[in-house]
Amino acid sequence: MAHDLDDLDRKLIAELQQDAYRTHASLARMLGVSKTTITRRIQRLLNNGTLRIIGVLNASKIGLNTSALIGLNVNLRESEKIIDKLMGKPQVHLLALVTGRYDVVIGVTVASTAELAQFVTKDVAGIDGGNSSETLFALEIKKQTYVFSS
Repeated sequence: MAHDLDDLDRKLIAELQQDAYRTHASLARMLGVSKTTITRRIQRLLNNGTLRIIGVLNASKIGLNTSALIGLNVNLRESEKIIDKLMGKPQVHLLALVTGRYDVVIGVTVASTAELAQFVTKDVAGIDGGNSSETLFALEIKKQTYVFSS
């Protein structure tokens, strides 16, 4: 749990967010503790679900150049069913129940505007319980990060 993190955990996580390939020995030197301490801390953070070490894809490098956010208004009684249906879509990288103008926000990354149009008209418009949607096309992404401060 986030509230159980001490200063060393926070520093360790910050370093791993910058470079997850750093060796435990180099992290230990950098943070002034033993390699064993680093190894145990990382294992604990992985085991309790606080930390995941994953590869993050640069979508544009593989031709996924079109991104959009889709605001969806739904019948709230159907929201879990709608979310379950969208969870399985490979184009979806963000899916959130939200407050405000929309009930659900969907983040999508695809190869082209034609693929985006197909996703919106077939996958989103075809959802039972979906009332209306608005697509916000990203002209240019200025910042996209998976680094969070704790």
